[in-house]
Amino acid sequence: MKLVGPWLSGFTRRTAITMKLLGIPFEHLNLNAYTDKEEVRRYSPMGKVPALILDSGEVLIDSAGIIDVLHEAVEPERALIPPSGAARLRALQLIGIGLAIYPKLSALFDESLRPESYRLQSAIEGFAEQAVIGFKMLEEQAGDGWYVSDTLSQADIMAVVCYQAAAQFVLPDVVTAKNFPRLAALAERAMKIDAFASTVPHL
Repeated sequence: MKLVGPWLSGFTRRTAITMKLLGIPFEHLNLNAYTDKEEVRRYSPMGKVPALILDSGEVLIDSAGIIDVLHEAVEPERALIPPSGAARLRALQLIGIGLAIYPKLSALFDESLRPESYRLQSAIEGFAEQAVIGFKMLEEQAGDGWYVSDTLSQADIMAVVCYQAAAQFVLPDVVTAKNFPRLAALAERAMKIDAFASTVPHL
């Protein structure tokens, strides 16, 4: 399998972490949808990342769909989300918060690339407010271990990807260990695992 996209893309990183945790081998093609547009389109005609090229040659381009296929490829007990019941509901609630936060971070990052005179301040403030509300929700739900039954799951992956993207690149003055100590501890815990440590994004 080939995974197309940079670690700077949180959805690419989320996919890679999942594959590494599940022990699914892949070749990483570190191609950026903006700076390597034509190369990305060789694999993903719309230019969207992540793109996962299966051994069959088929291509998947949505991280949620990709992860669903990856979970299906392993034994049910190895899937990184509970199969049913209250634990699955909790995981899906937390994943949903992360999936709502990350596009706001992407929008803020894109706005930061515009010349200052072209930036829409009201949009920037709105995106930041929404992201921070989401982080507060994740902070309130976090404890001393993993989110769901103290077992590493997609909820933890999405929370760590969001937290590190915000703390490192997008909202470094707001999303800090001081303001979000439980999320910071969660990220620190995750970084002791190679799947997280080997996919740290860099500008």
